[in-house]
Amino acid sequence: MGHRANDHRGLSRRSLLELGAAATMVAALPGCGRGDDTPFGPARSTGPPDVLARAIDAYVFGYPMIMLDMMRAASAPTNTLDHSVLPDPLDRGVARLSHDMVYSQAWLNLDDEPLVLQLPEAERGRYWLFQVLDGWGNTVHDLTSKEPRTTAGAEGPPYTYLITGPRWSGQAPERSTLLHMPSTMATIVGRVQINGVEDSPQVDRFQDQVKLIPLSAWLRGELDRTVSRVRPIDRGPEPPVKRIAALDGRTYFNRLCRLMLASAPTPADAVLAEQLATIGVQPGGNVDGHPTEILDEAVRQAHRRIVDWEDPTAREVNGWEIPTEIGNFGTDYLRRAATTMRSPGLSPLRNVLYAVLWSAPAADEQGRPLRYRIRFDPGRWPPADAFSSITAYDPEGFLIPNAAEIYSVGHHPPVTPTADGTVDIALQYEDPRPAVPPGNWLPIPATGDFSLTLRLYAPKEDALEGKWVPPPMVPVQ
Repeated sequence: MGHRANDHRGLSRRSLLELGAAATMVAALPGCGRGDDTPFGPARSTGPPDVLARAIDAYVFGYPMIMLDMMRAASAPTNTLDHSVLPDPLDRGVARLSHDMVYSQAWLNLDDEPLVLQLPEAERGRYWLFQVLDGWGNTVHDLTSKEPRTTAGAEGPPYTYLITGPRWSGQAPERSTLLHMPSTMATIVGRVQINGVEDSPQVDRFQDQVKLIPLSAWLRGELDRTVSRVRPIDRGPEPPVKRIAALDGRTYFNRLCRLMLASAPTPADAVLAEQLATIGVQPGGNVDGHPTEILDEAVRQAHRRIVDWEDPTAREVNGWEIPTEIGNFGTDYLRRAATTMRSPGLSPLRNVLYAVLWSAPAADEQGRPLRYRIRFDPGRWPPADAFSSITAYDPEGFLIPNAAEIYSVGHHPPVTPTADGTVDIALQYEDPRPAVPPGNWLPIPATGDFSLTLRLYAPKEDALEGKWVPPPMVPVQ
């Protein structure tokens, strides 16, 4: 299949979730401040208050489903696999991409029959993570090389899973693990560790062995039915978050009603679902009887509420924001919507711990490039069973162009500690080598602002419990 992961200028992960980043295009949206504490709930207006308030609730409630549908529409046919390549700064489809993992994605329709997902054996030390999301963006199942979550008799590798929809009943094949999904529409988001572009052939081989096959074909022994592809690159598309922001109220709510036919509200959503049904927002419903100005005002207020949401449970340490609740959101609909807007498909923290430094200037008031350092004291490198890395992004959440084509540090090439075990990371525009060892320099822009995401793959308990925290980024002369 060729060196997909290496050929990152000719191929794209146009709609693939980052599925491992910690924020998204929110920084590029108008008015995306982070200071409004407006709660999720009814809003006041000169229009009918019940319609407006419930439409606001409906917008927030349905945002993840609209987001996933936008991404699905621009992607491959259902029940097939898309494999990604290493992104570069011209890959503009999804923000805050990791540069240490290569992605796979499948949009599932489980209405007709279940699907068998089989994951191959990986080389020792190669971390992989496959999530299965429901139609509302909740991670229902997360499978990793560290914890494949198999049932008795289904131990691998290869690891074989049967993904079933809400109306299926039957027997799973021998030596397989049942993964029940509460919605007909679902999404698989996979990540596979890559150790630099020279590691591409090994990653390609892993992806080639991933199988996604209808149950009936699997039972007939038709094990070559997987359809997978790598898609041509599409430079500069409007990302889904901007396309959603452009939808008028009637279009948004009627689209949500159609999507709810495949992914109905869950029993836990019953109270809100009953309220939304009074304005026509329900499976197969519509909002055609309501004034356009009320629906559009609901969109405006709800969108602002999502953009301005601040995570009240996040830890703020040394300038970094570390979320503590990611994955399955329950009835916390505003958290679910805001997290999806910033980065759809984030992994549960037990698989990837994220720390985000949201914004810093790359130049001083005279336009001169600034230099920064992050110093990890001896024994204080991010504790992870797999690996850790830091990635820099521009204000829109995209990788930063630089002649050295270095987009992250910490993983490959590995960092070089000093004699006493200290690790200094240099963040600056100018190339500091050879004074700074290879693997210890992360380029930032010459001007403007930038942000950072620190990722710990398979984080250790000290990081999850907050006993370890990232050090600050400090300017240097």
